[in-house]
This record gives sequence, C-alpha cells and structure tokens, in this order.
Amino acid sequence: MINDYYLNIVVMTFLWAALSGCWNLMAGYGGLVSLGQSAFFGIGAYTTAVLYTTFGLSPWLGMLAGMVVTTSTAVLISWPCFRLRGAFFSLATMVFPIVLEIVANNWKDVTRGSSGIAMAFKPGLANFMFDSRWAYMAAAFVLMMVVYGITRWMHRGRLGLYLIAVRDDQAAAESMGVEPVKVKMLVTVISAALTSVGGFLYAQYILFLDPPSVFSINISVQIALFSLIGGLGTPLGPIVGSLIMTPLDGVLSAYLGGGPRLLIYGAVLLGVVLIAPQGVVGAFKARFGR
Repeated sequence: MINDYYLNIVVMTFLWAALSGCWNLMAGYGGLVSLGQSAFFGIGAYTTAVLYTTFGLSPWLGMLAGMVVTTSTAVLISWPCFRLRGAFFSLATMVFPIVLEIVANNWKDVTRGSSGIAMAFKPGLANFMFDSRWAYMAAAFVLMMVVYGITRWMHRGRLGLYLIAVRDDQAAAESMGVEPVKVKMLVTVISAALTSVGGFLYAQYILFLDPPSVFSINISVQIALFSLIGGLGTPLGPIVGSLIMTPLDGVLSAYLGGGPRLLIYGAVLLGVVLIAPQGVVGAFKARFGR
C-alpha cells in the first residue's frame, strides 16, 4: 500500500498541474500574464463550501454555482484590465485576490472570517467526499486531463492562432479581422471556469477553508511558476512543471522543513530557469525536435 502522505503529493501534483494549465491558457497563448488566478480558485472553493455548510446544498450544485459566479466575476474584472498591457495588466489583476481576501476576512456572516469554514465529512459520491485518497487522485487526474485536452484543442485550433496573433502584435491582428477583446474574454472565461472547478475539488479534499489558504497571492505565483518551469505556451508545460516541483516541495517539507527546504527549492527553481529559460518542454523540443 502507498502511504497516504505520498498519495497526497500525487493528488496535489495533479491539481496544481490543472490549475497551472488554466493559467497557461491565458498567459501562454494570450499573453495575459495574470497574478489574480487565486481569485477564481478561491471563489470556486468558497461558493461550494458556503452553499454546503449554510444551505445544505449538494457540492455538485456548489461547483456549478461556483463556475457561474467565477465566470461572471472574471468578465467584470477583466473587461477594464484588457485596456492595460504587460506589467500594468499583471499589477492590476494582482489586486483582486487581495481585495477578496480582505472581504472574506470581514464578511463573517457568510465566510466566518479568519476562523474559516469546516465542512462536515459525510462520505459519498453525492457529497463528493471519499474515505480514500485514491478517489481524489482520480478526480484531480481527470481535471488535469480535461485542461490538457482543452489546451491541445486550442493549441491546434483557430482560437489559439487568434490568441497568439493578438499576443505577438495586437494591431496587426486587428487589421486581419481578429477581435482582441472577444478572444481575450473567451479564454479568460474558460480559464476562470476550470480554475473554479479546481477550487471546488480543493474544498472537498481539504474540507477546511480560510481566506489565506485560497486567496493568497502566493497561490497565483506558484501556479504561474509551474507553467514557466515546464514550458509556457505548451500543452505539456504545466504538467511537467508540477511533476517536477510539487513532489520536490513535498519531500523537502517532510525531511527538512523551514529554511533548508526553501533554500533547496529556490536553488532548483533558479537552476531550471537559468539552464532552460524556455522551460523544460521547450528545451527538450530544441534539443530533440518534435
């Protein structure tokens, strides 16, 4: 039997790969380097948890509601940000998870503030709660593969070409009939909806939420790093990045912890960036071709 600790690492590896893949849709193909991805993640998690604990609604309904709330929020906050480019866009998106964390800390009637929400464990498919981590591992793997499949579809399809055109030269893309706002909004909505599902899965797996655990800017940064390490703008990049860094972080936490763990983790991260600035997948392609 595999130890539950290592099963947890596998679950989180698949989940982080899926979340990083969602970010890669925006940043890798559309050039939308967002630092607010944890906002979508947190909304999905909190919507599920609040509807389950306060109103007794099925987490499955919570997942669907979370997708609706998240995509609506994504449209509202992204529309004005699309006027910005480069670092200004990134800085603007970074504000939203910070604001949501403050709101979640102070809206105690709904979110219970810094005390967090603890979800009663009632195992069963109807509640998407399971005694075994294997079930969560399967669910995280399915989500990862769905994100990968959508990325592959976009990578080969018209939407991907439009996004790359807008990313590389927006004025030239517009002159060819591409509508930049339309394609940016479409990929943002897709990314936000899938990230919300990741938040739902995290909530059902951990069964406890507090504002820093889902809205922290560190989550957005980590999601981005995995794509950058694996290979930005490639379908496999986020998966490869998560397969390298998540188990490494888990093993270092178990055996070292604290400062030594962060030092080694940072050294590995720096080494990968210096040796393969285009990411592991990009470096592999450059060396061995398709």
